[in-house]
Amino acid sequence: MHKSSALLLLGLFCFAAGCASIGNPFTKLTPDYSTVPEEELRAFAGAVEQFVLQGEREPTFEDYPSIATDNEEIRQAIRTRAARAEILRELLDTGFAYEQKSGTVSIIRSRDYKRSTDKRKRDQNALLVMSENANRWTLYETLVKASHWQPGSLGAVQNAFFEARRNLLSPGQKYEGPDGNLVEK
Repeated sequence: MHKSSALLLLGLFCFAAGCASIGNPFTKLTPDYSTVPEEELRAFAGAVEQFVLQGEREPTFEDYPSIATDNEEIRQAIRTRAARAEILRELLDTGFAYEQKSGTVSIIRSRDYKRSTDKRKRDQNALLVMSENANRWTLYETLVKASHWQPGSLGAVQNAFFEARRNLLSPGQKYEGPDGNLVEK
């Protein structure tokens, strides 16, 4: 009997923890721009995010000599993100998703979200966010490797892309502020 109550307590704890948003400390890298061409990276991130927002699947990059812009993995990640940009924008417009400082997007799993959507829509949104984040990580990690930057520069890449996306958010869309709280643009 003691074992079953312990399992029940563990199950309730896991359920409660699943309802909360717990940040991953391994993806919260401090941006260190000392090992990358900062201005060039910021300009490249801004250009990429503008192309993605416009749905441009075949962007051209000419003004970034220190960045491996011709890498096929990077180009494919940009193409795929551009293809889903409108759907992601619609999700961000609902207020149930936000841009994280780590350079990814996340769903706000609240009571209002559950009431406003059905299971099928929540599953579609989860797949959308997972796919978008996978492409973003491919872009970040491949950019570091293909440009021959130090692994520690990943935080700078994430931050540059987060800032570029934050600048392009529409009024009412949300992002994670410096203190970790959500901010509405």
